[in-house]
Amino acid sequence: MSLKRYMAVLWLALFFVFGAMATTVQAHAGLMGSQPKDGEVLQANPGQISLRFTEALEPDLVAIHLYDWNGEEVRLEPPTLQPGDASQINAQLPDLKEGTYVAIVSVVSEDGHPVEERLTFSIGHKSAVVADPTGKKPDSGYLIVYRYLTQGIILLGGGLYLLAWRGHRYGLPAFTQLLGIGRQIGWGLALVGLVFLWFLYDEALTAASLTEALWQGNWTVLMQSPFAVMLIASFALLILLAIPNMMTGWYVVLWVMLVGIQAFGGHAWGIQPVWLSLTLRLLHVLTVSLWMGALVYLLLTLRHVERGNERFKPFFLRTVAIASGLAVLTGIVMLFVQTDAISILQSPMTWSYLLYGKAAAVCGMLALAWRQTTRWRKGHGLRANLLRWEMLLGIAAILAGLWMSQTNYPANTTANKIANTEKAVLIQHQH
Repeated sequence: MSLKRYMAVLWLALFFVFGAMATTVQAHAGLMGSQPKDGEVLQANPGQISLRFTEALEPDLVAIHLYDWNGEEVRLEPPTLQPGDASQINAQLPDLKEGTYVAIVSVVSEDGHPVEERLTFSIGHKSAVVADPTGKKPDSGYLIVYRYLTQGIILLGGGLYLLAWRGHRYGLPAFTQLLGIGRQIGWGLALVGLVFLWFLYDEALTAASLTEALWQGNWTVLMQSPFAVMLIASFALLILLAIPNMMTGWYVVLWVMLVGIQAFGGHAWGIQPVWLSLTLRLLHVLTVSLWMGALVYLLLTLRHVERGNERFKPFFLRTVAIASGLAVLTGIVMLFVQTDAISILQSPMTWSYLLYGKAAAVCGMLALAWRQTTRWRKGHGLRANLLRWEMLLGIAAILAGLWMSQTNYPANTTANKIANTEKAVLIQHQH
């Protein structure tokens, strides 16, 4: 199939996916309203706190901590979900003295991300001085760094293995020949990184201990966090990859599964319809891995490729054209499934700036790839320095993408207004 036909297929896929995009878009679970309202001064104890969020909550991963004006915690019974409405949580209040109270609410979004909200209310009068209670909230920067390093190794390793598997048929070095002991080092770093990610993520959750749930085999709690399930599955697949002397197909399937499972621990679960969101993210992760792996493989085998191996050239160019085309296509479609252009341009959120950086890096990669391909087709040699720059831009794009998956994104403005109006009406009817 010619390159023009591949591009025609990509455009048809684009129109098909856009035609299927009837979706309700939301970001992480956010607080929509509460009783009592934030900052409200009440004449008497309201009896309970009620909070409504933008999406359904997981019952075992919700916690409410109440603190008085001195920063001392007031003991509460475990919160419960509103019967028939999993987006509202209620917590019964004990006898409270007059003064100001701070409620810290910790929930986990449908996509597995921990979210913390604060609500302040007063009984009788506002306290002159209100201590700021210190919550259990670790620096999310560590989580981003370890996730980048760990998943970066997995994405690059998977793409490199698949290219080496096919390249070996053209007389090029196999995966083991290229990396040597580097395979064991990368495998060990990925394994340790997953362990660190687990404990950092578990520390960010206040409502439940995932480590305790794992130790007790409590899958009811574990299955409520897609990110935790992704880490467990990745760990298991890495262990299976370490089994020696298996048939080649064993490792190919495991690498594809290991790379693909990375798509299931992000925003995808919080976007409807979930099947479309997960499909796009899965294709995006797999094609990004293949694209980056192809660049690394070409750089490592540059001398072998330029020794007259003409059969490998069309295979490589087709592979990179398809992988890069699908990576860009799925990235664009995911963008419009999650949010809209107006929301992105008007938003001062970190997610938007990361998107601009990722887009710039990808455009730079495509420009360098076009220049290299043109030279290669004309019979000129490949330039290693351009390949290195293309790889560096790809690494920057992966960093931006993983950082974006840990950051709240601007939800669709129109969809958000409709959802807020509908739920505000429901709140008024209830009260």
